[in-house]
Amino acid sequence: MRIKLLLLLAGMLLAEFGYYLYKRYSFEPRHISRHEVKHRNEVLRIGIIGDSWASGTTLDTIISNEFLKHGLKTEIISFGEPEAKTKQIYDNLYASSGSPYSSSEILHHNLDYCIVLTGTSDATGEMGAKFYAYYCSLIISDLLKNNIEPVFITMPDFGFKETTDSLDVLQKARNEVASLIIDNGSTGSLDDYRKQIGQLLKDTHLQDSTIVVPFNMVCDDYKKHKILYRNSGHLSTAGKQKMGKLIVQYILDQLHRSNSQVPLGNRNIVISKSRSVIQPSGS
Repeated sequence: MRIKLLLLLAGMLLAEFGYYLYKRYSFEPRHISRHEVKHRNEVLRIGIIGDSWASGTTLDTIISNEFLKHGLKTEIISFGEPEAKTKQIYDNLYASSGSPYSSSEILHHNLDYCIVLTGTSDATGEMGAKFYAYYCSLIISDLLKNNIEPVFITMPDFGFKETTDSLDVLQKARNEVASLIIDNGSTGSLDDYRKQIGQLLKDTHLQDSTIVVPFNMVCDDYKKHKILYRNSGHLSTAGKQKMGKLIVQYILDQLHRSNSQVPLGNRNIVISKSRSVIQPSGS
């Protein structure tokens, strides 16, 4: 009887762990999105979505100020969820507006561009390159369906080994099991993630309508440029400034190529806790 109870308990624990792995690593179907009618904006409207790299107002401010140097005023809304995997970032686009970390406003704010910052949590959590590429492609294609041009930042270089070494015992064990299931025991590398999304964007032709910003132009070696990082997993202010300038330059290059003209208008930039918003003068 004891053996049967132990076997039953072991079976229940195994089933529960299997369900956890399924929910964590499964590829969910695409959300049903409603097509938004595009209107011409008086200012350049930009969204930012992602993990902790997209949270706060520092990057918003850097990008706003950089556009101002080029005579362009912007309205920026940003939504970041710390430690969010790409799957969560995609789901946040369709979460109800009152729920935590919902970024549904991105799809309903008549944006011109949306910056997508994700990947570090996928790599740290051993989610696998196919998982990362799949959800990145869903984010990009759904932005395009809503007439928003994606600005996709490729997998950032960061202290991958340092971050994974700092995980607790249970997290390390989970990653080991995941690596056996997903990558045949390989812990993978950041280049695996970059190659997978690069190939998928090429195969689906999404790259033809996406501004792809290669992060290696910000930093190609974490160990050699630690001044750009606050810690092993996050950029410092100097790093954000360098990345923000690069993002703005890529958007400006695209604007110049398409001969787009963005009306300026007499407006002021107001920086709030979670977003940068442009309001009419005197408001």
